[in-house]
Amino acid sequence: MKWNFRHELRQDEFKNHEDLTLSYLLFTNEEITKEQINFETFREVEFKRCKLDHVTFDNNFLGKVKFENCELNNITFNGCNLSNVDFDNCKLINVSIFESTISNMSIEESIVEYSKIENTKIDNSIFEKVKFMDNIHRHNKYVYLKFAHCTFISDNFIDTNFKECDLKTSHFEEVKINLDELITSKLSLLSLLEIVSAKGIIIEE
Repeated sequence: MKWNFRHELRQDEFKNHEDLTLSYLLFTNEEITKEQINFETFREVEFKRCKLDHVTFDNNFLGKVKFENCELNNITFNGCNLSNVDFDNCKLINVSIFESTISNMSIEESIVEYSKIENTKIDNSIFEKVKFMDNIHRHNKYVYLKFAHCTFISDNFIDTNFKECDLKTSHFEEVKINLDELITSKLSLLSLLEIVSAKGIIIEE
């Protein structure tokens, strides 16, 4: 899952993005607000210590893009293709992902809150030490995902199928999920009990 940039990244300012070829660039300590970005290709781009607020990515391709120590608030990915995208120590708040395809994504030591993922396929991706809270997952396909030491609090999974996912080191609090959608995935006995208890089922010895 780990990859390296093949080229040295050139420092630039995102306010110039309409005049840039969005490849091999580094954006640092920027506040990016109220942007609508349509039909662009981001290739080998890094955002470091940036704040993105009310930004819409519409039908974009992101390949080998890294967000490090960033805050993403009210961000929308609509009809996007994300491949080899990393979020490292980020906050993703009220992020919406619609009708997108995501592969080889990594989210580590981050927070994902009050977000929506809908009609999206995510495969071959890793989530490590991520706190999920009050998110809605609707009509998605999650395939070959690893959730390592993650916490789910009050997430709602609606018609979201997990195929051969690894959730055995993760914890669940008041999560709404259909157990049938977890068939073929790995759970620990503790995580299964946490899911079942949220349904009001009391298990006694």
